[in-house]
Amino acid sequence: MARVSLIDTHNAPDHLKEDIETNYAANDVLFGARASTINSLKLISHTPLIARWLAPLIAAMQRNGAGSIVPAKIKTLVDIKTSNVNDCFY
Repeated sequence: MARVSLIDTHNAPDHLKEDIETNYAANDVLFGARASTINSLKLISHTPLIARWLAPLIAAMQRNGAGSIVPAKIKTLVDIKTSNVNDCFY
């Protein structure tokens, strides 16, 4: 069970909708068309101003060619291990 709800454009509070739509448009550029499925982006949408800063950092950490020198295979192993340690489903 999630401790913090995930926000997307369908269940966003009215006062956050405009900011979230703006952030999702920017995230589509960073992450591609599947940006709306990334849970970390749905989590940080609770604070849209932080999301504007944090989304590029997440992109750099998770994607190749965005400034990270760690191979994608290692990043995936870290994701799986972190999910396992935190009793989350990957």
